[in-house]
Amino acid sequence: MRYGYFDKKKKEYAVTRPDTPTPWINYIGSGNYGGIVSNTGGGYSFHKDPQNRRVTRYRYNSIPMDRPGRYIYIRNKNSGEYWNPGYQPVQRKLDSYSCRHGMGYTVLSGEYQGVIGEVTYFVPDDKNFEIWHVKLSNTYGIAQSLQVFAYSEFSFWDAILDQQNVDWVQQINQGRFDDGIITYYPYHVSDNAAFFATGEKVSSFDTNLETFIGKYRSEGNPIAVEQGGCSNSISRRMNGAGAFCIDVDLKSDEEREMVFILGFAEDRTAIKEDIKEYLSPGKAKEALTRLKKYWDDYTGRLSVETPDEDMNLFVNVWNQYQCKTTFNWSRFVSLYQLGLGRGMGIRDSAQDTLGVMHTIPEEAKQLIIKLLKCQFTDGRAYHLFFPLTGEGGQGDAPVNKFDWYSDDHLWLILAVNAYVKETGDFAFLKELILYNDRSTSGTVLNHLDMALEFTRNNKGPHNIALAGRADWNDTLNLDTGKGAAESVFTSMLYCRAALEMVELCEYLKNKEQGIKYTGMYEEMKNAINSSSWDGEWYKRAFDDNGEPLGSKENKFGKIFINSQSWAILGKVADCDKADKCMKSVDRYLNSKYGIVTMYPSYNEYDETKGGVTTYPVGTKENGGIFLHTNPWMMISETLLGNGDKAFEYYRRILPAKRNDDAELYEVEPYVYCQNILGKENPQFGVGRNSWLSGTAAWNMVASSQHILGIRANYDCLIVDPCIPAEWQGFKAKRVFRGAVYNIEVQNPNGVCSGISKITVDGAEVAKIPVFEAGTTHSVVVLMK
Repeated sequence: MRYGYFDKKKKEYAVTRPDTPTPWINYIGSGNYGGIVSNTGGGYSFHKDPQNRRVTRYRYNSIPMDRPGRYIYIRNKNSGEYWNPGYQPVQRKLDSYSCRHGMGYTVLSGEYQGVIGEVTYFVPDDKNFEIWHVKLSNTYGIAQSLQVFAYSEFSFWDAILDQQNVDWVQQINQGRFDDGIITYYPYHVSDNAAFFATGEKVSSFDTNLETFIGKYRSEGNPIAVEQGGCSNSISRRMNGAGAFCIDVDLKSDEEREMVFILGFAEDRTAIKEDIKEYLSPGKAKEALTRLKKYWDDYTGRLSVETPDEDMNLFVNVWNQYQCKTTFNWSRFVSLYQLGLGRGMGIRDSAQDTLGVMHTIPEEAKQLIIKLLKCQFTDGRAYHLFFPLTGEGGQGDAPVNKFDWYSDDHLWLILAVNAYVKETGDFAFLKELILYNDRSTSGTVLNHLDMALEFTRNNKGPHNIALAGRADWNDTLNLDTGKGAAESVFTSMLYCRAALEMVELCEYLKNKEQGIKYTGMYEEMKNAINSSSWDGEWYKRAFDDNGEPLGSKENKFGKIFINSQSWAILGKVADCDKADKCMKSVDRYLNSKYGIVTMYPSYNEYDETKGGVTTYPVGTKENGGIFLHTNPWMMISETLLGNGDKAFEYYRRILPAKRNDDAELYEVEPYVYCQNILGKENPQFGVGRNSWLSGTAAWNMVASSQHILGIRANYDCLIVDPCIPAEWQGFKAKRVFRGAVYNIEVQNPNGVCSGISKITVDGAEVAKIPVFEAGTTHSVVVLMK
């Protein structure tokens, strides 16, 4: 069943019915002030940090679902009937409904009894507030007398205390109203405030939630809307709200526009000045035009024309858009991750930079610096940090020198090297960056060197990397106290990181360091092959008792995906082993909806394996399709020249392919989700945890840099595709260091990989050079 469609011309996804299987959301804002908007107006807002600067509330797992949100109520004065353009929360059956999710904005539109109501939500010009631009149209042949109510429910800024210390929170927070601006802030705070404002003539208002909603009612039937006016309440305790009532009389065929602004102010005395320009509907629309241009420019740095329309749709628009949103918020804040205790992951954010490096390398650099500041002097790193405070931690336990995730620090190497390849900014490697003790600093190269040293200095009985609390798979908790558990995956990632440093040293002409890193790689590669090859695939890990996971010896978890793909990515496997790995994945782990994490799933809890066994069979890491891992298989297949297989895996998890299957899939078909229930689960094919996932960045890398083969290098642009043999070629535009490269790949002989000739501006070249910024060049790549 379909719930909407892709509007390719407008770069929007149009939801055509409001009762989507789960709330289908969008993000507004660019990483400073932001929010989540669902297809019925649900969601919430926050400033910089959704834990410490929550602006509005949201009730997770609520019945009715997806409440509260940003609501516009339209009331007919004569009949008393009222409704919402986005269907929720009144849920009146509308004559028409649509939600259009665009890049950085959402438009809800509904019609009822001759009145069309439309509201557009977006954050203008990276301000600390959001605009609700409302347009009413009277399509009846007679005049209509209406009331518009705009409503949002405030949260205490500390979202944890808002839920856990209700008495204190409800005693200290107070609402105020002055000249069209409602402010909400604790009694003892002298500067900051959340606010809700309008430039319209306000007929009545409420700053108290209970007064607006009424006793034993809900957002679906608020007493203020039902009775036709707010009570001008001042919230001196209890719960705060921002609510306005505006009288609107519309002649036949007349339209009326108005603006409401919700936000956070560091200095509440400056609110009026900060927002005054945007209270004009005309100025608000100009700001929306600027926002759309920003996203056109953002996605315009890479565009492709391939024989596959769904690939074009995602590489050009939706994958790039999701990469930026995930870069902004890591795994911190969604409808699944509550923006409370998790923070932004070090490992997660490092990988997220890979999906935006071709568009915003300077912003990626600033995030990388924040991540490097989370590193200990011995090379390991915090597991997460909070963007407002900069504080870091390991998640749900105190930090100590024996408590670390074995892979976090190694991802920093991949992120830094990707940045230098994209920009040529070798000077960055010499910058001094503080370690997390804030008293010791080292160059960026020092930080990367220590990351490798930490793993080299923390090996287990098989001379491979100790597992620590966990590796990339947070649920493999194998260290039960003996300190002997080992991760084959981390060891393979270490090999990849060491090779990245070898390559970098070649360009830096640092032969001594290059020899060192080559030795580190060779030593680990040999240790993995001597301990972890299982005959047809690589083992995944060793538990604290030295027993293997991911071995034919095991009853459950005989084979895992990550130790096969990273055997290729880390150049651990020779040709014979690589071929066997890939065939084993296809034989045991592949399915119609993607590749599962492992097989067979564990069917009962096992304390020696940890969190992975707490999940039912075929769920998440326990045999589910954890989509983050699938692009690693795509890349592995391209490295082996298997373009048909790589593209098969790419298409299998492409969300657009599930648009007609949305009733089963449940989550949004315009972004990647984190996981899909696997082939052993009775609900095989159901998607979960959409939007914020490393799947976004890695699918961007897999599709654009490896299948299409367009990727940056230290002194050139590489175009080395590995495509389906049936493709006759493709075209692309890539902006690299300020120059525009118009690329045409020709595949006359129907091969998957291999280049016979490259011409740039008509001249044959060995490699595609770096050109001066502002110039445009034609690149033709002829495959063998």
